[in-house]
Amino acid sequence: MSTGQFHKLLSPLSLGSGLTLKNRMIKAPQSSWFFEDDGSAGDRVIDFYEAIAAGGVGLVIVSAITWRSDHPAGAYGALHDDRFLPGMKRLVERCHAHGCPVFCQLHHSGASAMTGHGGGLPIGPSDLGPDEIPCPPPVGKPTRGLTAEEIAEDKELYFKAAERAKAAGFDGIEVHCAHGYYLESFVSRVWNRRDDQYGPQSLENRTRLPLEIIAGLRERLGADYPLGLRMNGQEWGADKGLTIAETVAIAKIFEGAGVRYISVSGYGFGPLPFRYLPDYWPYPEPEEHMKPYLKDFMGDGLLIPAAAAIKQAVNIPVIAVGRLDEAKAEKILEEGKADLVAFGRVLWADPEFPRKVAEGRIEDIVRCTRCGTCEDPPVGRPRRCRVNPAMGRESLFAIRPAEKKKKVVVIGGGPAGMETARVAALRGHDVTLFEKSSRLGGKLPLAAMIKGVEVEDVRPVISYLTTQVGKLNIKVRLGEEATVSKILAEKPDAVVIATGGLYRLPSLKGVENRNVAGVNSLSKQVKLPLLVFGPELLNKLTKLFLPIGKRVAIIGGQIEGLQGAVFLRKRGREVTVLEPSETFGKGIPPRYLDRLKPWLAKKDVQLLGGVTCDQITDQGVVITTKDKQRKLIEADTVMVLLSQEPDTSLLEALKGSVKEVLCAGSVNGAQVGSLIVNAIEDGRRIGCNL
Repeated sequence: MSTGQFHKLLSPLSLGSGLTLKNRMIKAPQSSWFFEDDGSAGDRVIDFYEAIAAGGVGLVIVSAITWRSDHPAGAYGALHDDRFLPGMKRLVERCHAHGCPVFCQLHHSGASAMTGHGGGLPIGPSDLGPDEIPCPPPVGKPTRGLTAEEIAEDKELYFKAAERAKAAGFDGIEVHCAHGYYLESFVSRVWNRRDDQYGPQSLENRTRLPLEIIAGLRERLGADYPLGLRMNGQEWGADKGLTIAETVAIAKIFEGAGVRYISVSGYGFGPLPFRYLPDYWPYPEPEEHMKPYLKDFMGDGLLIPAAAAIKQAVNIPVIAVGRLDEAKAEKILEEGKADLVAFGRVLWADPEFPRKVAEGRIEDIVRCTRCGTCEDPPVGRPRRCRVNPAMGRESLFAIRPAEKKKKVVVIGGGPAGMETARVAALRGHDVTLFEKSSRLGGKLPLAAMIKGVEVEDVRPVISYLTTQVGKLNIKVRLGEEATVSKILAEKPDAVVIATGGLYRLPSLKGVENRNVAGVNSLSKQVKLPLLVFGPELLNKLTKLFLPIGKRVAIIGGQIEGLQGAVFLRKRGREVTVLEPSETFGKGIPPRYLDRLKPWLAKKDVQLLGGVTCDQITDQGVVITTKDKQRKLIEADTVMVLLSQEPDTSLLEALKGSVKEVLCAGSVNGAQVGSLIVNAIEDGRRIGCNL
């Protein structure tokens, strides 16, 4: 698709009151957790939003700005006090410097809070006990119903926060009425059990509180001050969940109240633990009770039907959202299903996405891989992105011209090596990249084949890095092992070793048996098929033919072992995972791991922790259990999927011969770089500091 084919996405749109957006791409409101611990806007969150504004987006919506002082800070920004104004003013000014308008989304988690407020229970429209909560933990907790007097007090707090937002220079306010949060919990019959004027007896009652908020905002801020609203277009997984027919009627009510746009999201209850990321609930595969929802719920664009229905019913702009790229976004706009498209993780992965779309640089876009890394940190701690180490650390990882140009040799064409080479070349260094195999990518193609593409997709990492290395002035020497003599012949000022860690076989009797496979032997086995078929097709073909025994014992229970177990179990193998420690799944994001462990148990995959592997025989693995019992784990194939160990051999060989020798990625060992996120971050850090 050429740039000209994005004419809708790149066209301007007016929100009234003299506010015209230069394009239809919106920064979706998401909690970045980059605010300071007290909720103030410091350099980190300001740099973060400025990078997105500088990337060419049409509108930035700053997410989840709290208006109650008892709301947990850290994860969210705050405007419940005048002391937050200076930081917010700086944030707005920095975005305005790039010609980008900024809206403030006012927020309170309410009934959907993961923690209580002010030391008590989460608050909502109604008292809900442990057996009445509609969501599983950590979202679902008993809630305390608000009194009418408390609601009146909260409205005043909301209005004062909005006045501060306007004083800070925000161009508009987004009213957050989605995701089971404070206002939406009154609209939803799932949460709302009241019997007063705010109860669920009618749409008039259910929308009363958000309408009072909108009316108060118009009175306090002026009728010309732009207001938008985010709402659920549909609620899945509960009998009383919002239907599209209901949300169409609700959207018309909000339009009549004077909002300038409606942003359509969604929510899921009970068996569908969906808040705003549609990727997690079907992992590692959809459960039976989810299958009726698959057609409408799974994958890209699942929120579009509701947005399209609302778009047909209202005469104000409608924002669509939900795992969209530039091509899908353009199609949605062309078909009249929305007027604007909000991007979330797309802009986390690449804040320059809008500019690259406008300039036709589609192959230069850094793509989100849906890996869940951004959901990995504990609540309230800063997020990180697998493919964009600079997210939230823009100053630290800024790519600036080198003060002194160097001759740099990078050894290893995996993610750490390619990122190092890319960044070093962009900074003006003379870069040579050695890769002993016939292609770049390291273990990424193997990882892409094992993981598949249904949820997480590693392939964009491969294509982006290999494309950038090819476009830059980097001398790539494929099929050459970088010996010490070859390295020194380049007369380098700096050498970066990114050859990967060591996948050692344990010192174990029988480990050389023919029924044993390790990462290295598996990599050799699939090398040619990967070149011929590619990761996605080979993943599918292995469901038809896989030269591995029916019963498999896996030695190693961290990310390598458990992902191997998923791969094999989906292909009908009986799997037992043997782990010397008591901990399984290190390296897997918690939201995925929380779903993976029950699935493994349901599929009869045995996880045996605290065991010692004594011997491998033709019959399987002899182990000693944690209670000192010796037993045979019967297996036709034994797979050793242990984490990587550091490989310092080349580092030691080059010491004293080259002034600057650095190591990037998993050559430092599993604790540093075996995860893709760590490898890319390590490469970026070294490339920036050469």
